[in-house]
Amino acid sequence: MIPVLVTQCSPVSSQAHNPLLDVKSYKIYYGSINDSTIDKLSSYDMVVIDSHEITKDQVSALKAKGTIVLGYISIMEVQLWDAEFMKNVRESDYLKVNGKKVYIKEWDTYLMDISNKHYQQLLINEVNAELIQKDFDGTILDTVGDIDDYFSKNEKVAKPLRKGYLRLLQIINNKYKNLLLLQNWGFHTLDTTSKDYVDAIMWEDFNQKKLSSSKWAKNWISYFQTMEKKKNMAVFTVTPDRNSSSYSKKLGFIPYQNKNSIYDK
Repeated sequence: MIPVLVTQCSPVSSQAHNPLLDVKSYKIYYGSINDSTIDKLSSYDMVVIDSHEITKDQVSALKAKGTIVLGYISIMEVQLWDAEFMKNVRESDYLKVNGKKVYIKEWDTYLMDISNKHYQQLLINEVNAELIQKDFDGTILDTVGDIDDYFSKNEKVAKPLRKGYLRLLQIINNKYKNLLLLQNWGFHTLDTTSKDYVDAIMWEDFNQKKLSSSKWAKNWISYFQTMEKKKNMAVFTVTPDRNSSSYSKKLGFIPYQNKNSIYDK
């Protein structure tokens, strides 16, 4: 069982109100930012953007128009293009399974060892430099789902990764109490580890055709509806079409329609 160090910080579920529950529309956008982009993004209640692509003044401009602004952080994968981050990565920060690094060809990334304290500190430094210093409202914790996707049947690997993720969340909750946390995927990790420490969950590829007849999906839909009521947890979906968006809204979730997992338009 993973210990919860309640003496170090308080779970976010103890907060009186979660502002992400008030969001009715949102957009994910990882492209470049200019004045025209700011005007378009400000029409949404919430935006999820690449923190490297935006300045503090641009974040302030969005917030001034009432838009909640979340910045992107990759938790389990290191992005090789990020030279500033990569220069501080050590060999011991990489996750190694059977003595080998785990390379994700689709995204040109490597899986990282979230249980490693040095790597945890790199992520905390990234949160401070890219989110706190630019006055973001919160962050999307991306690639957390890798723990479930790659190691659902390997507790020897998954358990210390979840424990490390919990430790990271506790540090963030303690240092940056008002930072909103949206976890992308990692449903089992949410249930076992992070549900008391994040404000929202995102379900990408929320496809009505695939999900409506799936027992697995129905179980998780019911679970998230319960989390909304009992834990004040907001539930966001990424849908491929209108029918799926309508289905999401009917269930009480907040949809964003996008045909794939590329968010640069």
